[in-house]
Amino acid sequence: MKMEKQRALPMKEFYLSLKQLVKPNYLKAMWPVAGVSIIFIALAAILALLNSNIAASLSMTMMMVMYGMASPVAILFSLLEIVGIVAIIAALAFFYTFFAVATQYTYQDKMAHPEQPVSAGSIWMHYKHLRKNQVWRIILYIGLFTFLWSLPLNIVNALLLPHLSGVAAVYTGWAIRILNDIVVLWKSIEYSQSYFLYREKQPQFLSQSMRYALTASRRFMTGRKWNYFAILFVLEFLPMFIWTLIFGGLAFYGVYTATYVLTYIGIVLVVVGISCYLPVVYAILALYYNKARAGMEMDVLFKDTFKPVAELTGEAYVHEVYVEKQPKEQPSPTVKRDDEKKHEAKKDE
Repeated sequence: MKMEKQRALPMKEFYLSLKQLVKPNYLKAMWPVAGVSIIFIALAAILALLNSNIAASLSMTMMMVMYGMASPVAILFSLLEIVGIVAIIAALAFFYTFFAVATQYTYQDKMAHPEQPVSAGSIWMHYKHLRKNQVWRIILYIGLFTFLWSLPLNIVNALLLPHLSGVAAVYTGWAIRILNDIVVLWKSIEYSQSYFLYREKQPQFLSQSMRYALTASRRFMTGRKWNYFAILFVLEFLPMFIWTLIFGGLAFYGVYTATYVLTYIGIVLVVVGISCYLPVVYAILALYYNKARAGMEMDVLFKDTFKPVAELTGEAYVHEVYVEKQPKEQPSPTVKRDDEKKHEAKKDE
């Protein structure tokens, strides 16, 4: 289905609307969002560090098993520990994504009801009412389709690089990685509105495939990708990049000069600063959708997606009767007799 190119949102107008949306309730929103984000980052970092230590000790355990100094069961336990830690990190990532979606919905509702604050209570209310069994399927679909789009370049990279050497291998590897990153970024932008469009038609998604939200998002972003990328780059990426550059540089200076106090201070400031800016990030996502959807017909975006209820319940097939196909009868060949004369048309006929 081909969608018409949509109007781009002016940067200055968008910034003023964002400031009006975020500034009045920034502190109320900052504490829960930054707090949950810092806890998530800390837990994920601790688990990742623990996982790397177990993986490093696994090679030593394998060597000890070879020399009969340890039981093979130790390798099994190490593998189970690694799998368990990865599962915990994945569960935390799902939880945090639910929290991020609930925060975006809170900002979206604030635009519809200005009297509603963006606070810990309102975010928690949206989190409780979130249909997590549907949202996590959207997450999985986005991850699956993004992976499938990047898979061809990864296969080319794996097949091509072993046959190259020297500078050619370096430049080819970098070129393929850059192309792969562009593909991933492009598809991420296309699927970026899936959560909001799912919310628009949430009752209709009952017993339906959640990939329809991704289909609608691709249609929604037709003609908007560069505008969306520019807004996110200027208002979201650049502030966090500059903050990371300053205090990440402080952490690097601490490592370079063996002043590890500065390293820890730099890392903490980077994490805290980005976490405190996340309310603005979530507000940008909600504000862009609300402004871009103005005047759009949602039914057009979801055209030819949802299946009829009769098909889902099986009612459409209750009275269907199976009829076997009958083989067509082949006409038996007949031999014309010589005494049969062809009818010739007369001139008067």
